[in-house]
Amino acid sequence: MAEVDLASARIGQMMDEIRAALKSEASMFMESDTSLVSGWSEMNPLVETAFTLRDGRIETSFESVGAKKLRTTFGSFLERGERMPTYDLVTRIYRYEAHDEPEIGKKQKIENETIMSDSDYMEPSPPSVPASGYSVDVTPGKSPGITKQQMQSRMASDPEAREDLFEQASREGFEILKRNVAVQTPIIGSDTESASKALRSSETRSGTVSRRSSFKDLTSVDDDGLLPNLSDDGLQLLFWAKSAPGTFVGCTLRMDIVRDRIAGIMPDILSDVRILTVLDDSGAPLVVPEAFPYSEPDWRLPFAAREISPALPRWEVGAWLINPEMLISRANFARFVVWAEVAVLSLAIVIGSVVILRMMSYEMRVAGQKTTFVANVSHELKTPLTSIRLFAELLLSGRQGNEERRQSYLRTIISETDRLSHLVGNVLTFSRRGRKYHMQELSLTEVTRDTLAQLEPHLSKMGFRVTILEDGPLPVKGNREALRQVIMNILSNAEKYSGDAREISVTCRSNDGMASVTIEDRGIGVDPGLSEKIFQEFYRADDSLSATRSGAGLGLPIARNIARAHGGDVRYSPRPGGGSSFTLTLPA
Repeated sequence: MAEVDLASARIGQMMDEIRAALKSEASMFMESDTSLVSGWSEMNPLVETAFTLRDGRIETSFESVGAKKLRTTFGSFLERGERMPTYDLVTRIYRYEAHDEPEIGKKQKIENETIMSDSDYMEPSPPSVPASGYSVDVTPGKSPGITKQQMQSRMASDPEAREDLFEQASREGFEILKRNVAVQTPIIGSDTESASKALRSSETRSGTVSRRSSFKDLTSVDDDGLLPNLSDDGLQLLFWAKSAPGTFVGCTLRMDIVRDRIAGIMPDILSDVRILTVLDDSGAPLVVPEAFPYSEPDWRLPFAAREISPALPRWEVGAWLINPEMLISRANFARFVVWAEVAVLSLAIVIGSVVILRMMSYEMRVAGQKTTFVANVSHELKTPLTSIRLFAELLLSGRQGNEERRQSYLRTIISETDRLSHLVGNVLTFSRRGRKYHMQELSLTEVTRDTLAQLEPHLSKMGFRVTILEDGPLPVKGNREALRQVIMNILSNAEKYSGDAREISVTCRSNDGMASVTIEDRGIGVDPGLSEKIFQEFYRADDSLSATRSGAGLGLPIARNIARAHGGDVRYSPRPGGGSSFTLTLPA
């Protein structure tokens, strides 16, 4: 559309330049001798027949074919005052008050019936200058009204305004011309073939209107003008200029030269995607390609078109697609790409939102668990320290003379110290998770037996019966203290969640190149849906400070991390008959 607009503006500007040049040449004859006008055609090849109009009589140098045509076409108009159609833009006939935006159709006073042809089809006339013979209300303190360009924009965007303006023109006696073309816009659809057949026609009424005026009407408004005339023989152009009262000089133009000049300023007529040309008043193209890439288009159905100027009524610049289906295909592909990008971006936004929400939820959960962990650890540290201090103060006071009681107090202090040391060890191990252990060859059975021996006094005091079944020494490669901590954490977990049946069974065996230690209890067990969750850091079934079972939620996660650092694992399974079964496996 940009090429069409540019070509239309160029042609309109060229018509302005032709009028200005003819006016300048006419002024030379006026200053010397109007009888010299007979040599005008020799000076300017654009001039076909020059004439002088003196006292209502046409004077030519000699009677030629051009002179006869002049008298036939314009004689009665120039000599006898008969009226003939004159042309102007429908948007330039009326102007409206801009400050209150009244409805389209409130016409200001028309002081003259003439319509001067003006090739300035694109630019608005200054609001203080009468447009084509029509006066504009420029009363001081009042708005001069909207410009032609604003009116054209309003007509394009407001169908009601366009209809109202055409109705007003018809009521005022103007004839609305019909365009030779109907701009066609393909309706882009999912199917290229059906879309190419579906066309939407644009407005076929011309933006140029005509009204019959006399030569006296024209000369009472302007001192010169370019008057087009449409006939069966095609378009003819008459230039006239006022020389003296009652005397005028003028000429008719050679339309073949006008056509050549228009063709000369046009862009390339043929490109990869379109044909660009000018249609005359009969709808015939001014220039056509030497050969059409496909087939000759229907000149009545351009893809884009614009009327040129009232000086060339019904002439249009148009563009025709070489292959409309290719445009439709490209448009469909572009639409598919756009929708695909929208879908991808939407999916990315949804996925990103879900990920962010999950991360936020996880971080909030971890933050809550850490807060609970600090509170629980503080509570866990305070409880054994309170017991140790209480029994130490009783021993220090010397008021307990019973030796058996004193020994019991000492055993309690040692037990609570072990408990405190175990808790601190878990916290330190957790803080150093991911470290590499110093490995050595050792017996997994021996490590298990030593750990049970250390915990046996405490377990016996708590009423537990512990049995152990051995299947040889079970040689493995690992870190003794780390593996002791794994077994101790599992045993501590069995003690903590035991029920009324206080029994713990430990089995050391070798199977398929793997050494394993299975620790089973008759406690409360684990819900089926939590068999993996219990290995998450800080997780506890009851993490409130008032929970009946103490802990920080680190024992089992630390046990699994140490086992996996040794190339093994710790897994849970329900024990037949009730209880839990935890198995440590390591490569033999």
